[in-house]
Amino acid sequence: MAKIARSERNLFSLFFTHGVGVRVLPAVLTSVIGVAPVLALETVEPRPFGYTVGDVLERRLLVDRTRDASLDPASLPRPGRYGRWFQLRVVTPAPDGARLAYQIVNMPLQADLENLPSLRVRVIGLDGRARDADIGPFTVAMAPVAHFGSYDVIDADAVRPDLDPAPIDTSGRRDRVALYGAALIALAAVQLAPALARRLGRRRAGPFARARRALRRLPRHGEDVAARNAALLRLHEALDEAAGRTLALDNVESLFLMHPWLAPARASVEALLAQSRAAYFGEAPPPPRTQLLSVAAQLADLERRR
Repeated sequence: MAKIARSERNLFSLFFTHGVGVRVLPAVLTSVIGVAPVLALETVEPRPFGYTVGDVLERRLLVDRTRDASLDPASLPRPGRYGRWFQLRVVTPAPDGARLAYQIVNMPLQADLENLPSLRVRVIGLDGRARDADIGPFTVAMAPVAHFGSYDVIDADAVRPDLDPAPIDTSGRRDRVALYGAALIALAAVQLAPALARRLGRRRAGPFARARRALRRLPRHGEDVAARNAALLRLHEALDEAAGRTLALDNVESLFLMHPWLAPARASVEALLAQSRAAYFGEAPPPPRTQLLSVAAQLADLERRR
């Protein structure tokens, strides 16, 4: 045992005498204890200047995929306030590392340099072992939006002119309005076309239509013989005009040969002519006004429908 103890003392004295222990011992301890060295993780930093309150800066943490598998999400910083100037808003893990979005929440009274906070995260290697990685602080230049001293004068007349708003393109809306208007006009034309065609295509009133209007305009002051004779005469004039001659029972057939569409009124016309002959020879009074109006209306309807 004494020989073994002396040998160990000689080995340690050899290490420290020749400087071997300074170089070898950390490696021996690392292999024995299993503690991995700290990594210097690669980062992509934002531009270092031109920031004011409210601006957002993004830092990217990059992992070497050939050496390290990924970042440990549990080791990433949590969103919140970091110091006087910055607030970590969003932490987004990514396959190649992570993205940290810092927002400037405070501003010095004059332009100054401030540091984004340093970080320590864990990197999971391909062998499953975890190693710490340090991210140092990053300096950015910040300046207030505007600062006026007690003797500064603001020239209100030196402001830039207002920008005229860009005109709104209304061509599409105008086209739609024109299209809707054309469709509305077409729909109204379809609805009004039949009535308009009837009105525009209405022929000049025939003899029976004029006779009916004349009989309606005759004064209604009783059923005296003079009034009946006046109405009967007006109806005779319409029959004569339609037949092209003086019409009587002897030649009534010529009326229906010339105008076959009057056939439904044959009985009424023949009865009217018989009553007219009897009244002419004093054998009977003229037909009543209501009968004359009824015959005139029947003939006018046939005339309109032909």
